[in-house]
Amino acid sequence: MGKGGFQCPYCGVGCGLVSVRVNGNGKTPLVDEVIPTPLKVRADKNHPANRGLICLKGVTIPQTLDKNRLTEVLYREDIESSFKRISWEEAYNLLAEKFKSLSPEEVYFYISGQLTTEDSYVINKFAKGFLKTNNIDANSRLCMASAVVAYKKAFGSDGPPCSYDDLEDADVFLFIGSNAAVAHPVLFNRIQRSRKPDTVVVTVDPVETETVKKSDFFININAGTDTVLLNSVLHLLYKKGWIDWDFVKNYTEGFEKALEEASKYPPHVAAKICGIRERDIELLAYLFANAKKLVSFWSMGLNQSVNGVAKNLALINLHLATGRLGDRGCPFSLTGQPNAMGGREVGYLTNGLPGYRDVSNERDRREIETLWGVKGINPKPGAVITDAIDLMLEGRIKLLWVVGTNPAITLPRLDKVWRALERVFLVVNEAYADADTLKFANLVFPAQVVPEKEGVMTSSDKTLTFINRQVEPPPNTKPDWLIFTEFAQRLGGEKLFPYRDRGEIFEEFKKTTKERLCDISAFDERDLPKRWGGKHLYRQGEGWKFKTESGKAKFHPTPWEVADVDKDLWRERGLENLLEEDEFILTTGRLKNQWHTMTKTGKSELLMKTELPPFAVMHPKDAAALGLSEWDVIRITDGEREIYRVLFLRRIKRKHIFTYFGYPLWYTDTPTNLLLEDRTDPLSREPDLKFRRVRVEFVEKFPLGEG
Repeated sequence: MGKGGFQCPYCGVGCGLVSVRVNGNGKTPLVDEVIPTPLKVRADKNHPANRGLICLKGVTIPQTLDKNRLTEVLYREDIESSFKRISWEEAYNLLAEKFKSLSPEEVYFYISGQLTTEDSYVINKFAKGFLKTNNIDANSRLCMASAVVAYKKAFGSDGPPCSYDDLEDADVFLFIGSNAAVAHPVLFNRIQRSRKPDTVVVTVDPVETETVKKSDFFININAGTDTVLLNSVLHLLYKKGWIDWDFVKNYTEGFEKALEEASKYPPHVAAKICGIRERDIELLAYLFANAKKLVSFWSMGLNQSVNGVAKNLALINLHLATGRLGDRGCPFSLTGQPNAMGGREVGYLTNGLPGYRDVSNERDRREIETLWGVKGINPKPGAVITDAIDLMLEGRIKLLWVVGTNPAITLPRLDKVWRALERVFLVVNEAYADADTLKFANLVFPAQVVPEKEGVMTSSDKTLTFINRQVEPPPNTKPDWLIFTEFAQRLGGEKLFPYRDRGEIFEEFKKTTKERLCDISAFDERDLPKRWGGKHLYRQGEGWKFKTESGKAKFHPTPWEVADVDKDLWRERGLENLLEEDEFILTTGRLKNQWHTMTKTGKSELLMKTELPPFAVMHPKDAAALGLSEWDVIRITDGEREIYRVLFLRRIKRKHIFTYFGYPLWYTDTPTNLLLEDRTDPLSREPDLKFRRVRVEFVEKFPLGEG
């Protein structure tokens, strides 16, 4: 990678980008559009993540840097009042008084996988090492928590066992719960570019996505039934004699219990539950048994569920049963955000400590206490963000500090979230003045974004990239690590937070990883990008050794669970026969040219040119049964709350309806997560954001040509 490059601040692929200065306006190499900035962005041909590829969101980064930026510290005592400008010094003093009046357990931090590693490290250290509270969570709770738990249960660690090097020589790719062509476009384009005539791509999804359109096979599954499908494939592999017994006996344990659960779903049973054909199950079993190398990808479609960990483990079970690791395959969790992987290395969720450590492990706590020079790290994990919302409503959490994320749109049960945000003293580190969460804020710190600041991020395949500053940040803004460092010093934390520059933080973090699985202690940021763990993590000589007590990977039984629908009746009658004519299963996903809540990408004229009004997708036959047509405005309701969308007719599973999860309040006054419940997976505590039973009704015709 060029020494002056940086990592794209959007999805977890971790693309390397370089910027080019131009005089006046310039045209991008991919689109014939004028970008009114002296900065152009192109792909780094030498970066291992993208190898010269770039998506449109990456190209338009310069368009987002100078639109509606915050450059003043803002304060108001209550949200009924207007903001007034105050100095950084005044803000720190005011906030210090707030902290001194509260106990550590009355304070909560909610941060982001879009921060640099240095940002996340300092904030995590501030909460767990200085305040001694584990009341800190990240928006990775909405994204990767189920994958993290599943990897740990199967392999003993959160480290993905594979890398992008596995893309070029695989002959089978399975996408399940992932619309990678939209959510991780460069990775998907790498696969398309290296695809050979005999390469097979299979996509499992309720919706005919962009990924589906470029696949060889489409398994059009009912939402919420992935565990059933994957269990059925394991059952069939066993019945066909296609288990890799050498791998199972030498490197795994627990196969019998996993098989016992899987046997409940023979193909004829699973096909009815999933709403698919038995031959779809046979196809997957055949490919797992006979491919040269099979790589499976998953993302939010498996993770965001009351059954999320089980879905993940059911897929990993198939890889273990067929020995599909290393040169024979890989279960590859696609990280949703640019540095969620780095955040996991830092340990920024409620139970984490740096270097893949856990607060509940005494040895882990003692090691970090020694490295930090502190005592008394709390051994009890903090409240996850959905529980914290309840604690705010109960008055037990009184101050919330949000950094680099937009919970006023992304959390489930937004009606409850908004009430909670009104109850607390809300501090927000934010770069843009129109971010939705600012509507509830009391104190706002103007922050910097990539590529205005330096730092390190880690991609989905464990590759670290150094971010070189490309442009001068707006005046009076600061990187998040500096905001927390300066504030900690006001509270007497000079010894714990002595940092004069970002590089000192990275050097300290490196020490916490020494002799750990994610060891980067010998890395020099001048040599980045560089991957830890090698091409195939857990590989030992010609065999495998995992981070479990036995050194073996673990199968797990994966029972099917679902909310909103009686699963016994579903199994007996099929989903379509359980729902009334106007009832549907609401599921959510992404837009091709928008990122999360559109806070940045919504400022690009190029990206917004083709954006539709907030829409939902339904099958034409379902629409006809309700007397609905394209461009009708429809009400989608759970009986208590409602959202409004413009209807489009596409190929989607019957009795399902799809909409984008991230519409902000300036784009619609009924964000999608008004309807989604805050129920969570019992192990990962990741919310169930992909499945909601709703009713649909006509409202009016959309006024075409009027907006």
